[in-house]
Amino acid sequence: MASNRQVVSVDQPNAESILLDWLNDEDCTDDESQSLEPSRAVIPEELLSDSEDDCIPSDHDSDSEYSVDSDDEDVLTSGESTKYYYGKNRFKWSSEPPSRNIRTQSHNILRLPSNQNDLVTENGPISPLDAFQLIFDNQMIETILEWTNKKLEIVRETISPKEQYAFKETSQIELKGFLSLLLYGAAFKSNHESVLSLFATDGTGRPIFRVSMSKKRFLILLLVLRFDNFTDREARKIIDPGCAVSEFLEMFNKNSQARYVPGANFTVDEMLLAFHGRCRFKMYIPSKPAKYGVKVQCLADSATFYVYNTYIYTGKGSDSYTLSEEDKKKPVPTQAVLRLCKSIFNTNRNKGCFFKLDRTLNCKNSIGLKKTPIITTDYWYSSIELSQELKNKGLTTVGTLKKNKAVIPKEFLPAKNKELNSSLFGFTKYCTLVSFLPKKNKAVILYSTMHHDSKINPESLKPDIIEYYNDTKSGVDSVDQKCSVYSCSRRTRRWPMAVFFRILDMSAWNSYVIHKSQAGISKMTRLNYIKGLAEQLNDMNLKSRQYNERLPRQLRELISDITKVPLVEEQQVLDDKLPRKQRKYCHICPKRLKRKTSFLCHNCMKPVCLACTKKICTHCVATAKD
Repeated sequence: MASNRQVVSVDQPNAESILLDWLNDEDCTDDESQSLEPSRAVIPEELLSDSEDDCIPSDHDSDSEYSVDSDDEDVLTSGESTKYYYGKNRFKWSSEPPSRNIRTQSHNILRLPSNQNDLVTENGPISPLDAFQLIFDNQMIETILEWTNKKLEIVRETISPKEQYAFKETSQIELKGFLSLLLYGAAFKSNHESVLSLFATDGTGRPIFRVSMSKKRFLILLLVLRFDNFTDREARKIIDPGCAVSEFLEMFNKNSQARYVPGANFTVDEMLLAFHGRCRFKMYIPSKPAKYGVKVQCLADSATFYVYNTYIYTGKGSDSYTLSEEDKKKPVPTQAVLRLCKSIFNTNRNKGCFFKLDRTLNCKNSIGLKKTPIITTDYWYSSIELSQELKNKGLTTVGTLKKNKAVIPKEFLPAKNKELNSSLFGFTKYCTLVSFLPKKNKAVILYSTMHHDSKINPESLKPDIIEYYNDTKSGVDSVDQKCSVYSCSRRTRRWPMAVFFRILDMSAWNSYVIHKSQAGISKMTRLNYIKGLAEQLNDMNLKSRQYNERLPRQLRELISDITKVPLVEEQQVLDDKLPRKQRKYCHICPKRLKRKTSFLCHNCMKPVCLACTKKICTHCVATAKD
């Protein structure tokens, strides 16, 4: 039957259809199909490349995770040396990089402003307190104040009248003083030191704690601190199990995103807040130092480690919160990245971004164009589907891949015959895959939608993709480390308090990044910044306690030394008069008269009765003092 076949020439316009008819002929046996001589039936190379594309399963459409772009053949360099690699699911990679008619990809062009975070106040450059209030603003303090006082009111109804004074309502001044003590504990690295030790009066304690508030009041505030309306919390737990602090955390996110313009490189990763108490969504992660705790997903600037967005993982379905119904159908790691990166979607357009500041702060310079944000992820988040999703949102991504991914060809997996420090590249129109062997029988596989070439550093022999990943992968881990070095956290059985302590740590770090980025100010160390911030937060609290008659004079003198305000001024305000219960004998009258008085001498501060004094005007008092 093969002898009846006609000779097919390449010049014939219907050569392709004739060959396909022969191959699909039911009467054509294996022997007949093999009888075609190559010299007489030549198949063009274009048809071979098209037939290879037909090997892709038809059930993967153009939007699928494992789809191949329809115009891949137009951008991939074709030639005799071109080789194709196929994953387990027939995902196609080319050995040659895509050919480009332009010099540089638009998403690789840097357009960052020169002075992007230059802030000033009425008195000059911002102080540590000004920078801190940009992140931890008055709205957050008022939220704590409102619900903490509500809790104190409920507690007062259940205790005896003698103890009710200890549970009196707190004020904004006292609350800032409480926050300052937590920051002092972070600066002194005494956050896990016993409260009895911090408030000790035998010379071994910290005087700043004793003069700021009593030990009992400090413990009470730690006990009753609240961040949400706890009266309707049970109803809100059905939708959001972390509602006790999630709204407060969202305030932190909004302030962080509004007050600072980060760079172009971001890192997505997880943090584990150490906690061993009861919590329905407590996690066990053996690779983390704490191992047990509350998992927090985080998006941070890879260069400055500025925390840009974060949320608490509260169990199944929490990663898809605030996402659309279509995004909720995607894999969980993809949902996590989409939720974190929602605020930076399509941020590479020509938009002028300005700071949204308080009335006391003004912006010197506007913010210009930005580079397309680049997201660095580890193997848990990374996937080809994620790269396509972020590409549609105007983002590029670089990340590691697990070796069991179906898109990875077997040629990219480790093998005994592979050379040490060797690299293998695969390309599609928008994505690059690389396999690097740092050790024998061990391969590191990464993908990138930012890099589109096979450049290798001649000194380290590492591809540019791996070096970029190494430079940007530690954004969130560095934040976690810095918050652990100077941490405000104290031992607690309430997981919302563990989250609150980390919010305070991240607020201090973000404000430090803003403060040190300002022009015209001396760069201070982080330790000095935290100390200065705590001192400014506690300033009004100390001054109010300095004039409190019920405090021992020793404490008031210590406050006077700290605030640099003479204690004599207090007596002027109080008209140099003691309370009736504290009246003393006049030091001039004979002791036999036992004449008590509530007045003190303006000069020597000794008790004196009115019979032993003379009237004098305030002008003469000031003159005599000078």
